[in-house]
Amino acid sequence: MRSRETVVVAVLTAALLVVVLQHPGGSYTGWATAAMTFGVGLRWLQSAVPARGRMRIGLRLLAAGFMGWSGGQLAWLADAPQLATATFDTAMLLMAAGVAWMAATRRLGSVRAVLDGLIMATSLCFISWAVALGPLYRASDGGPAAFSAATYPLGDVLIGSITLLMLYETRGPRRRSVAIAAAGLLTVFAADTAYASQVFIGTYRPGGLTDLGWFLGFAIVGIGAPRADEIDGTISMVTEERTWDHLPYLPFGAALCVGVGEFALRGGRVDGVLFLLMILMTVLILVRQVLALRDNRLLNRRLAEVVEDLRHRAYHDPLTGLPNRALLLDTLERRLETGRPVALLYVDLDGFKPVNDTHGHEAGDRVLTTIAARLAECAGDAVVARMGGDEFALLVPPAAAEDLAARVIAAVGVPIPVRAAPVTAGAVTAGLGAGGPVPVATVTVGASVGIAVDGTGAGDLMRHADVAMYAAKLRGRNRAVTFTPRLEPVAAPLTTASAA
Repeated sequence: MRSRETVVVAVLTAALLVVVLQHPGGSYTGWATAAMTFGVGLRWLQSAVPARGRMRIGLRLLAAGFMGWSGGQLAWLADAPQLATATFDTAMLLMAAGVAWMAATRRLGSVRAVLDGLIMATSLCFISWAVALGPLYRASDGGPAAFSAATYPLGDVLIGSITLLMLYETRGPRRRSVAIAAAGLLTVFAADTAYASQVFIGTYRPGGLTDLGWFLGFAIVGIGAPRADEIDGTISMVTEERTWDHLPYLPFGAALCVGVGEFALRGGRVDGVLFLLMILMTVLILVRQVLALRDNRLLNRRLAEVVEDLRHRAYHDPLTGLPNRALLLDTLERRLETGRPVALLYVDLDGFKPVNDTHGHEAGDRVLTTIAARLAECAGDAVVARMGGDEFALLVPPAAAEDLAARVIAAVGVPIPVRAAPVTAGAVTAGLGAGGPVPVATVTVGASVGIAVDGTGAGDLMRHADVAMYAAKLRGRNRAVTFTPRLEPVAAPLTTASAA
């Protein structure tokens, strides 16, 4: 639908341009602009019908502003300049209020958003002063005429700044609508600036190309009226995704170009107001960059925390908090590469499966976490890892392997209190578990430990420790066995220890 409207606007603008070129000084453009702005107001008023809350109020204020501009245009055509000026000023206030009302979100109250708005507003003020307000002020010696004519560019600066800020912060389906409306309002800003400049150098003539700028600007605003689907998708206008971070710098860059041109045209003389505005823009840019650097540091810190958390999750067991198989293998390979002697203790719990079967998995988790804490206490500075299920592994110096294995077996064998299995209906009748103390059971498990102290690599050392642990189970469990080549034929058909 916007494509059709764009074609209509292009045809009307081209036809009006032909009329202006053939009949300069006529009132055709004024009447066309009055009709266009009234139609744009109706279009935006129609867009407010499906809207709700803040959006509906903002759209209605904008529609009233466009219709008010149409009234000001008619007053101008009726040769009532004072009424026209008052009406135009009222229309600008309504438009600014409408845009501000829609843009007033919590995000736009942030320091960064305020800085962005100030940068864009100061840049537009710089351009307006260099092109229109400065010459206007100097030509009228700062009298009432200067103040009256300045209301148009200043009002446009206000509207343009808020519109650019809203465009900068808008995400989702409404961005396209806001971008089109912003382009139209900036076109109106350019036409107003050209008008004020031409008035005070005595070159303005009604019915010229400047008037055509107003017609085209409001026509573009009409194309940008939001559709129902765009309004429905804008309940949350602002997100963390930011793809237009460069937008505040565009008006700043334009102001720099205008400033260079002004400096050249004035023969190297510097306008005092422009100088102050340039200092203000520079300070705002520097403050914004400092905030951006701070935000980047905070983001990098958060990313580092996320990476560290993911790394910890990838290399640690979620239940016991011990290193997992992947981290153990990585540590083992690094130690073997450096030539440091190392022994691997492979621990498999004896009698663990009945704990789960009798008391439930909660009790089984309690046993695993308790055993993990005991192994870590026994190992001291040695690496303790949970390999999965009821299997653990320790990396220790070879000289301490057998002594540590004995301490592990003794520590694992200490009884562990767990929550008892759910009570039966008869037990509840007898008063057990019905608001009284939770019944506690005690379980005891053992440990079969396989010790490996040599191997050509991490894989061999792991296999040797597994074979030795299986041999410990075959010899009666709850004991430690050190790997020797004679154990290989016994364990050849198997790849792991039998279940407890």
